[in-house]
Order: sequence, then C-alpha cells, then structure tokens
Amino acid sequence: MSDFSDFHYQEQVYDLSHLEPMYVSYIQAAGKAGETEKIYRCIVEFSGHCFTKAPNQAKGETLADFPSDLHCILPKETRIFCFERYAYSKKLPQIIQELAQRKCFFTSADDKFLTVEVEGTDGERVDYEIYFSLKKSRDKRCDVYIFINSAYIRDKERQQHTRYKPVSFYVLLNNTVCNKRIKRPK
Repeated sequence: MSDFSDFHYQEQVYDLSHLEPMYVSYIQAAGKAGETEKIYRCIVEFSGHCFTKAPNQAKGETLADFPSDLHCILPKETRIFCFERYAYSKKLPQIIQELAQRKCFFTSADDKFLTVEVEGTDGERVDYEIYFSLKKSRDKRCDVYIFINSAYIRDKERQQHTRYKPVSFYVLLNNTVCNKRIKRPK
C-alpha cells in the first residue's frame, strides 16, 4: 500500500493524505426481474504519478534540468513534483466515489481510463484524464483492487488517445470479480 509523505518545497507543505488508499463500495442496481443488486467492495490505491511528472523526453529534458528540491523520490523512480497535477489530485477521492457514473475507455496498453471535465485554473473546462487498472483483490474485505496509475490534464502538445466504444464500470468490476477477460470494445 502506498502512503505518501507530505512534500516540502520552499517552506510550504503539500499534504498528500487525500491520496491514501481508500475503501469504496459500488452498488449496481438490480437489472432484470429476479436479479438482485450487486455490491462491489473495492480498495483504491494511487500512484505517485497523480502528483508528479517525468521530464519531457521529447524536449530533451532530464531530472538535472529541474531543481533537486522538486525531485520526488518514489519507491521505483524519481520524478518531478508537479504543482498542477497535485492541485487536480485533490479532486480524485470524489471522482473515485462517482466512478460508476462515468464512461470508461481502454488505452492501447489495455489500461482503462476515463476523462472527467473539470474547471481549469483559468476557469475554462478541461479534460482530466485518469488511468487505472483493476484486479481481483487478495484482501478478503474487498472484491476488487483498483490502482490509479496516473491522472493529469492532457496538454495541447500531446495527442489524445483513440477512444474506443465506452465500457460500463460495472462490466469492468463484474468481469474482474468473475475472472472473465475484459474485451476491448471496437
């Protein structure tokens, strides 16, 4: 489980407690006659990519191009603390609570993602992309483990992912619990 220490920069503390692992239950209403509602108990864990960024290799950037006090040492890598990603990451717990009400899509790497329209720093609406993966939980208190791989506002320089036909979050949960392959919609 990831527990991030607060990040300190120029005598300011950036609290990361909103990215502590959280338990969420999603309730799928009964469908056809005779079916009962389904409850999916999930644990959600966040990656450090939700508040950090990598140097832009396309621009030739390296870690050395950034002040060392912005370097954020994560368990498997060192990245750069990103003030924009950090600010938007505060919205993640609420978005995760509402995940079942959103349309999900696949990436080319078979991760899933959703795009949430949020208010940008300039007051305009922007797309906040959240990438996640699911697997059956080993924890008996939960059915599904959801890992938030990354979350950020897509910058205008990067090409948007091809959006395949959307897939219901409940289909993703059910297939994960039942060990069924999740087929990418065409």
